[in-house]
Formats: sequence, C-alpha cells, structure tokens
Amino acid sequence: MRAYYMRLQAAEATEAQALIGALEQLGPVVLQRQENLVLLLWPATEADDPDEWDEQTFAELIFFLRAWRGDDPKRELTVLEERPIEVPEHVFRRAS
Repeated sequence: MRAYYMRLQAAEATEAQALIGALEQLGPVVLQRQENLVLLLWPATEADDPDEWDEQTFAELIFFLRAWRGDDPKRELTVLEERPIEVPEHVFRRAS
C-alpha cells in the first residue's frame, strides 16, 4: 500500500504533542514523537492522485499541516525528510 513518510521538527515540544493529537483525530496514521520531532506515516487516500505521486503527493496531509500551523510561530514546522513509500496494509490496521 502506498504511504507517505515525513519527519517534521516543530518549533516547540508542546506543539509537537499537539500536532500528534490533531493527526490522531484524522484516522489511521502511524506517529512517533521525540521531543519536538514528529515522525509520521500517512496512508494514501482518495484525494491522492496516483499519477501525480512524484509531483503533488498527499495533498490532504499537506493541506492539513498548513492549516494546523496557521500563522502561529510556536507551530512552525520544518520538514526534515519526506518521501512516498510502500508499506504492508497491516501497518495501518494496527494504527486504527
């Protein structure tokens, strides 16, 4: 199954925890937090166009992250790593 891996750095550890809570509300997503670092694995959704995976991937996740951040400097996110990957389907069944 197609998924998207991201490693994000939040400006503050408390906001990294808030981001984890907000992402958990969206559905099956695998998350891990280390201080102000958030590692996430997001499953492909119907909003993601398979023909555009190398161009505009995972639009729903990107839109959510931009909306969550808003203009709050405490919620500034730095993308340290991101890439589409293939994962077994059972990974997200355990996450839901």
